[in-house]
Amino acid sequence: MSKWIAETERETQNSKLLAWIVGRFALSWTAIAGFMVMFATCPFCGRPGCVSGAGIYATVIAPIFTFFSWRARKNHKRKEDTGSAECVANDSGDLSERYIESCRKDFWQKVFQLELEYLIEHLEGCRDVLSVGCGPAIIEGGLAKRGFNVTGLDVSQEALNCAPDKVRTVADRAEDMPFPDNSFDAVIYVASLQFVDDYRKALEKSASVLRSSGKIIVMLLNPESVFFRERSREPGSYVSKIKHTDEKAIEDAIASRFAVDTEYFLCIHGNEVSAAANETDAALYIILGTKRASL
Repeated sequence: MSKWIAETERETQNSKLLAWIVGRFALSWTAIAGFMVMFATCPFCGRPGCVSGAGIYATVIAPIFTFFSWRARKNHKRKEDTGSAECVANDSGDLSERYIESCRKDFWQKVFQLELEYLIEHLEGCRDVLSVGCGPAIIEGGLAKRGFNVTGLDVSQEALNCAPDKVRTVADRAEDMPFPDNSFDAVIYVASLQFVDDYRKALEKSASVLRSSGKIIVMLLNPESVFFRERSREPGSYVSKIKHTDEKAIEDAIASRFAVDTEYFLCIHGNEVSAAANETDAALYIILGTKRASL
């Protein structure tokens, strides 16, 4: 059944693509022929306004316009879905193709999907969302597709260059986020706060840019998890770059400005991924907060 559905979806996509190509060719042909008749001299007989010459010329040139339009459409669609394939920033700030390629692997697609579903559920009632440390904004692109107005903040302009077009991007430090007070309904940190130099300052700024009763969702890497311990031993792993592992200190800093709840999330065993998790299995420790009325 699933194979039949997949084949049907492919046939539908192919039909849509064919219809788009035919439509774009017809539009290009009409525009070129009309221009030739009205404004140009026939390249074959030398007469102005030659309908036959304009038709022949348009038939030759329109496929070229159609081809380049298709290429532009294809590249835009790829960037909209996952960001540009040829560029993304790694921890050192250099461009790396490996990161975006790893993001396309089934394992990370499962992780991203579960994180996205979690965020959608807990961002109910929010419209304007700020994601701090978004990188190439893969998950943020998913939020934007579901109707959220997403702003991605990251210190790396190279990474932001790879963000989907639907995500507004700003290059700056989390501690210096350049937004007016009361700008957002929610601020999210997807496994990023622990890599910020001064997370207390970043949380202070987060509270300022949030509107009354705004939400904060902080996804922390859980140092007690098997996933964290295994990844931290891998040479060059981003986990080894972590700056803050004291979850209690981070939670206390958040609680000073927000009413908080916490939970463990994302069980990872090898390549198996599921949402439910306990303290030792959970790759993430999540802190959910609501801005205190006194702030």
